[in-house]
Amino acid sequence: MKMIFPGISGYGLGTTGFWSGSNPGLDNCIREAVEQYGLTVLDTAEMYGDGRSEEALGKAVRGLDRERLFLIDKILPQNATPEHFRKSLYSSLKRLQTDFLDLYLLHWREETDLTFLVKAMEDAVEEGLIRRWGVSNFDTEDLEDLLAVKNGNRCFCNQIFYNVYERGAEHHLLPFMQAHAILPMAYSSLGSDYHPHPDIHRNRAVSKFCGKAGIAPEAFMLRWNQEHGFCACFSTSSPQHLRDNLCDIPAELQAEFSRIIELEFPCPKQPYPLVKI
Repeated sequence: MKMIFPGISGYGLGTTGFWSGSNPGLDNCIREAVEQYGLTVLDTAEMYGDGRSEEALGKAVRGLDRERLFLIDKILPQNATPEHFRKSLYSSLKRLQTDFLDLYLLHWREETDLTFLVKAMEDAVEEGLIRRWGVSNFDTEDLEDLLAVKNGNRCFCNQIFYNVYERGAEHHLLPFMQAHAILPMAYSSLGSDYHPHPDIHRNRAVSKFCGKAGIAPEAFMLRWNQEHGFCACFSTSSPQHLRDNLCDIPAELQAEFSRIIELEFPCPKQPYPLVKI
């Protein structure tokens, strides 16, 4: 699998719904993603099921080579405070059964004291509890405020809602991130039930193309995100869906899909605030 940064695969597996524990194929799905497809990025958050997704992920990766994994976790803004930051971080590490996180993100900005956040993150890096830190759901103005804080320029990543349906970040946010060497990471790369969008399977041009190619639209969508510089995170607990999503795609077919997207799902002409879900 293509790496967009050392140790970071071009795709990541999200764990939003892992807390339910209702899918018996979950552990096999994660192991196949890592061992068969070389996927390293596994993304979770303390918010998902009040920590139960962290627990499910920790159980699923038990026995895998920790150095092959890139574990991402997120702290809620109400816990990014002097009173709660350490407790949240240690609790997440315990639930994941790991000594460190590869990337620790602030889930949303809200009223977070950015000066405190950066200091707390940098201290955690110094102590070996996390290797890198970043943010999620930060728009351009939020990043400008962050970079104005001492050591704010050490922000490694901004994880945002981005896919073929939601391309507003292309106007200002993505160029700003690229200019400041902030890694773009997309969540809900295949769309989300929490944000209304067209059904790509009902688009005649896409359906005709994918039917002829014999490849699911989701596979093309993930690679489209990667072409735009993102690590594309998606969620599945089905080994078959995993295989469909990560199948090989000839370059000429991907190029044709991208051409169709520009016609059928073009970037909005006017900028607007970052969509956050």
